[in-house]
Amino acid sequence: MNDGKIIIDKIISDAEETVNKIMTDAKEAAEAIIKSYEDKAAKEKAKNDQLVAEEKEKVRAKQISSAQMNAKKTVLAQKQRILEDVICQAEKRLLSLSDAEYASVIGNMLEAMDQTLGTEVIVSPKDRTRLAGVISEKGFVLSDRTADIEGGLIIRNGDIEYNYSFSSIITIEKDEIQQTAAKILFE
Repeated sequence: MNDGKIIIDKIISDAEETVNKIMTDAKEAAEAIIKSYEDKAAKEKAKNDQLVAEEKEKVRAKQISSAQMNAKKTVLAQKQRILEDVICQAEKRLLSLSDAEYASVIGNMLEAMDQTLGTEVIVSPKDRTRLAGVISEKGFVLSDRTADIEGGLIIRNGDIEYNYSFSSIITIEKDEIQQTAAKILFE
């Protein structure tokens, strides 16, 4: 019976040894699988972190670009407002010149005129007396009519009138005036 017990003990011992080997191999296999999935998860996380970082950078770049564009628009609008103010101030200064200075400006305008356009000069009611002398001096005729203009003059040739009022000149030459003013102010 002793031999039977030895055989049974041996079978049990071998079985335990086999179970332990299977368990050890299973644990190693499970750890390898877990390690493999952890590595795979870490790689996916790193990849996703990179994608998130790239997306954040794209959003940041778009926001910066948008802010820069808005800043440029604001600066441009301010420059435009300043140019409008400069033109408005220039017209006001022309209109507020002393009688002698104003007559000189109008005289210079008349000297530059081609008399084939006409010789009859129409001015505002307030300019009739202060410009009468310079108009005749430059070889033009002061019209009996007056015009509803703040400053400058109108040359008449029959039914055709050429408007050289300050507001008309500024309107026509506004782009060129703004370009010249912009060069002076912003460059």
